[in-house]
Amino acid sequence: MFLLSISLVILFALINYPSLMPSPKTEQLGGAYFTRVKYPAIAYQGESTTWSLTICNKNCSASHGGNASFFLMLYVDGDLWWDEYHSTGGKPWPLSIGNSVTRAYGVSSWDTIKPVVHDLKIELYWYDENKSQLQDVVSFPITVAVYVELGNLMVNSYLAVYMIAIFLLGFYMLILGPIEVSSTPEDTTLAFHSQSNRTISILSKVYRQPLFFYVFVFASWQMINALFYVFSITEPLSEFVYLTVQIAYVLLLFLVIRKENSNLREYGYFWPEEAHRYISCSLLLAIVYSLVTIFIPGSFTGYYVSPSPSFALVSSEILLAFVTSLASETIFRGYIQNKLAKTSYFPIALLTTSIMFSLYKSSLLAGNLSYFFLEVSSFFVLGILLGSLFCRTKTLLCPVTFYFTILFFKHLISIKAVTSIYLELFLEVVALASVSLLLSILTVKKGATNAGSSDAWLLET
Repeated sequence: MFLLSISLVILFALINYPSLMPSPKTEQLGGAYFTRVKYPAIAYQGESTTWSLTICNKNCSASHGGNASFFLMLYVDGDLWWDEYHSTGGKPWPLSIGNSVTRAYGVSSWDTIKPVVHDLKIELYWYDENKSQLQDVVSFPITVAVYVELGNLMVNSYLAVYMIAIFLLGFYMLILGPIEVSSTPEDTTLAFHSQSNRTISILSKVYRQPLFFYVFVFASWQMINALFYVFSITEPLSEFVYLTVQIAYVLLLFLVIRKENSNLREYGYFWPEEAHRYISCSLLLAIVYSLVTIFIPGSFTGYYVSPSPSFALVSSEILLAFVTSLASETIFRGYIQNKLAKTSYFPIALLTTSIMFSLYKSSLLAGNLSYFFLEVSSFFVLGILLGSLFCRTKTLLCPVTFYFTILFFKHLISIKAVTSIYLELFLEVVALASVSLLLSILTVKKGATNAGSSDAWLLET
């Protein structure tokens, strides 16, 4: 596992080697320079965007005394797009020596820019006595997405791929029949709790271990997000850090499990017989979930179509999605949910784990309380679904496959619905109900087997 982790980190670094540097790319040419540039990764046609630029004046001063004056010039794909000096009627803005200023610039519409990935360049000029001198240059790529309706050919082609995949996987599962899942020692434990009057202690040792591990993971993850929020870092570099940290979480968890003298098999780490049936079932559920959450809302309000990603971006996103799904399901479903289910009722374990998962995945720096609540609710719904899938199949192969597919569609499919987050949340609940119904149809529990047998954790067909 350690060698695999090192290999994944090296592979990601090789794919994104040119981009693993502080961003955006700057050239400090004079006495004033950019210290931070924040901009949206995707700009949508018809919607405004805001860029935040922080400039420091190291040693530029006006010849007649007073503060030095500066202005910006913006280039798109090498062509001049906006000249701040002439656009403001020859009024540059002042900045004294040794001070910094953060200026916000809004672009009201991107209708004049084609829906592709553009190279943007911003030049900082010092203006003094009717002369301008270039001080610094910052450049970065930005993706512009176009708005389309349901009848668009690209939208219909994506929709057709979804429907064909659902039909083929559904037909395949229909031929194979439902997956028969054997009873496990966990089922016996839950039955014991339902017949017992023993009080469940939240502070028991079994609860403290996953709780302490979660606090460590949650705190360190939010601290990393806060650092990335404060400092200007390239997206590939931040993804590289996220990948490395998540691998470290999994390796640390394996050390904890080994210290407990536990078997990884107990936490869902085993390859079931006829694993292709489990993978096919998980893919079918994930595609249905994506169809409901991506295409249905867009059918009412329309879609944004982004440019197709490059090969390097696809490769790195697939690698990051795999590590993210593996790490999240190992920590939350395999370890925390499994631990909590051993000493409490399963619904309590499922709800607790889903709340932990939603808080871990949500950003505490959103700045908007309603958006934070909706984001937490969205991940909570997804956590309920992943926890139910793991409980039903007893193997991490299913939730990892499901979550990986969800992340793949979310980040690499060019179609995004134009909709409110409230409608998205409602449709996620609809998708939860739909997928849960399909899951109950595609998996059937067999009669109980010998709980003391090592084969009790095997999934038989």
